[in-house]
Order: sequence, then structure tokens, then C-alpha cells
Amino acid sequence: MVVRLVTLLVDLALLWILPFAYLAAAYLALDIPARWLARRDAYGRWGLLLFAAAVAIEMVGIARAKRDAPPIAPVRPKFAKVMLGLSWVAAVLFTIGDLSS
Repeated sequence: MVVRLVTLLVDLALLWILPFAYLAAAYLALDIPARWLARRDAYGRWGLLLFAAAVAIEMVGIARAKRDAPPIAPVRPKFAKVMLGLSWVAAVLFTIGDLSS
């Protein structure tokens, strides 16, 4: 019973956190190198670590999409792939907005 409860809590946490993690990772994977290229502050000493973590999270998402792994959320795999792609579109728009200010 304890194992089931822990598994349920982990699945629930992933269900709530993973979509936001993918969105934040897509943004940071684009924004941090763009800031470096524009010679702007890229989150100080944490910039390289944030960039590496963002790339790792996005690579997990892309690898899951390529394998047609079932999404954690109760949605169709095609919908999950579209949402992952839209997170990249949003990240591009946020990065452009960040650099233009």
C-alpha cells in the first residue's frame, strides 16, 4: 500500500510539474544562449547550470516524443507532441520579447 501511495504521489507531481518544466526549459534553452550572444546578463553564475538543466529536460521530452512514449497526462500522444512544439513557439516569442526590452 505504501508503494502504491508513493507511486501515485510521484505520478501526480509529474502530471502537474512536467508541462511547466517543459515550457520553462524551452524558454531557458533559447533565452540563455541568446543573452550570451547579446552580451547581456544570463542569470549570473547559475546561467550555465540552468542552461544544462534546460537542455537535459528538453532532450527527455524530445526523446519521449520520438519513441512515441505515452504521455504522463491523460491525453493523446499527438496532443502531447503538439503541446511540446507549441512550448518551443512560445519560448521563441518570449525570448524575442526579452531581448527587445
